Amino acid sequence: MLRQLRQYARAGTTLKIMVYHRYAWKLLWILLTEGKGWFWKMPELVARNSEAQTGCPITYTYTRREVRELCERHGFRVIEISVDHIFSYRISDYVRYRYNKVFYFRWSPQPAFRWLERRIGWHLCVTAEAL
Repeated sequence: MLRQLRQYARAGTTLKIMVYHRYAWKLLWILLTEGKGWFWKMPELVARNSEAQTGCPITYTYTRREVRELCERHGFRVIEISVDHIFSYRISDYVRYRYNKVFYFRWSPQPAFRWLERRIGWHLCVTAEAL
């Protein structure tokens, strides 16, 4: 995708993308609840459980370093990388449009929750510029 984008981006073009974060709360949750701790099955577990519904065929996760190297390899200079978004709702309720947080996030003070989101959130947000 980045190779294709770089073909059409002029120098100075701003690129904003979101990929999934390797060190996310969601991965730990998937590993412990769906994977029974079988970390060697993580790619399969993530692909099957990365969204509210099951069966996403491909889901890749990246570290900050990996996404930076990926962008730079394809002719983009990374300006900013940030982490955000912990899905705090009970999935069984959420798919029915009921927004009930899971018990361990329900009582979390907002500043503490935001602190967690910025470190172990599911979204790795990248701003880069075409060289």
